[in-house]
Amino acid sequence: MNCRYRAVVIIVITLSIWGVIHFIYNLPSDVSSKFDLTDKIKLTVYYEALCTDSKFFITRQLAPLQDKIPDHITIELVPYGKAVTIESAGTIIFQCQHDELECYANKIHACVIDSVTDPSIQLKYVACMIKNNQNPDEIAEICGKQLNIDHLPILICAKEDKASQLLKKHGERTHALNPPVSFIPTIEINGSQDLAPLSKILKNLKQTVCSLFETRPTGCDN
Repeated sequence: MNCRYRAVVIIVITLSIWGVIHFIYNLPSDVSSKFDLTDKIKLTVYYEALCTDSKFFITRQLAPLQDKIPDHITIELVPYGKAVTIESAGTIIFQCQHDELECYANKIHACVIDSVTDPSIQLKYVACMIKNNQNPDEIAEICGKQLNIDHLPILICAKEDKASQLLKKHGERTHALNPPVSFIPTIEINGSQDLAPLSKILKNLKQTVCSLFETRPTGCDN
């Protein structure tokens, strides 16, 4: 093989490799984010119990979406928000955006999430409580009775050290977010904040999630 022919071959191979790389990196952004109907999209919701935006998102968008496409999503709730965890002499205390009442309500939510293993019922319980969390004990009892769940172990949990440990873990997860929380609620899709802008998720969760499927699930169009 003479030098000229070898040089031509090298150029052709180099251009071919560059073309493949260019093609991959310039694919439309939604191509890599499409999911099959056999897949489940995981939504992780970082929220706080007395946040109006959290209440609207959970009751008006998240819970209705769960009802429409339950076989295509899984939901993980992380109650903590913009709180701060302070540990001193073996004691854990929290400073919450909406004061001590929210810290206590967050603890009740954490105990619900820990004790109610059915994800659908868990979301229904949280959605019921967040509608009116100004009296956390009372609303936990009311929602427990509506869903046929014994609320007493949940309230006992909320007043014990276990609730502080649970809330601390939710705080660790929240503070580990990258990029960090700037708005509550913050939502991850499959563990990422990059699959869709938060503004788009908050505006229309159903449309955002349904657009990620190659074929729209039944329930997305009604």
